[in-house]
Amino acid sequence: MENKIEIMMIQLLFKNKPESPTTEQFRNALEKRFGDLGDVPYAETAKESSGDMFMFPLPGHKVILQDKPDGVPVMAAFLASDSGSGIELDEMKRSQLWDVPDAGKLIDECKYTVLVNTMLGAALPYKEQAEIMLSQVEAALECYPECIGIYAPQSGKLITPEMFEEQKKFSLAARFIHLFMNVRFFNVSDADEMVVDSLGFFVFGGADVQVHFKGLDPNCVVNYVYNIASLQLDNDFPIKSGDTIDSIDESGKIQMEPQWTVQYENALIDPERTVLDINCGEYAGGSR
Repeated sequence: MENKIEIMMIQLLFKNKPESPTTEQFRNALEKRFGDLGDVPYAETAKESSGDMFMFPLPGHKVILQDKPDGVPVMAAFLASDSGSGIELDEMKRSQLWDVPDAGKLIDECKYTVLVNTMLGAALPYKEQAEIMLSQVEAALECYPECIGIYAPQSGKLITPEMFEEQKKFSLAARFIHLFMNVRFFNVSDADEMVVDSLGFFVFGGADVQVHFKGLDPNCVVNYVYNIASLQLDNDFPIKSGDTIDSIDESGKIQMEPQWTVQYENALIDPERTVLDINCGEYAGGSR
């Protein structure tokens, strides 16, 4: 199966309804990161009509359409919720919020959201999508300083604005993974086996990473999955079915021997998607 490309989305979380920035404040924040936006006919109209939506074309990022060979700018969109309902997460999603202490409490306290996405952005190369999303979130945080949490609904990743700020010194791939990709951990029922997988790459058509294993420290496997995911994202997903890759020992140290075989297959755990499954030899779980 191929992963269906979706629109990347990020939600900023707030305890109270945030003060609405002006169109000019938003434009200034975006131009710091994207350069001159030129004439912006949509932003003021959108704000006046809805009171909560800002939309800005990004002339430096265009999508070629059949009837628009010169390209159409993608739209940086920001939608603030009017209601105080917050976000609803089921028990499984709550169990995978690893990065923020007292994550469940933070989720429960947040009653308002601002949705950040890029209209037409799904047609762009994934690294360009990542660059735009990171810059959009930066601009939104400047305009909404009351934000206390950043949530990626398609991957279940939750971080804080402070964590987002700390990541600015790292590479594009590392920053995007920290913002948008989650690594999950599951115990397999009635068996001394575990599954660690990543979630997030499927949104732009890429393959997440999956390890079904036993006898290894899951924290070491989590770090290993982050490393393999970073390699994939940095290098345009070079690993193919049947390839072998470096393994880890029981302390989590990367080693060249033995080599572990990989293949693309359907994910063991929802959502349905294609993943890069790593057969970890003597530590492999399940029947292979």
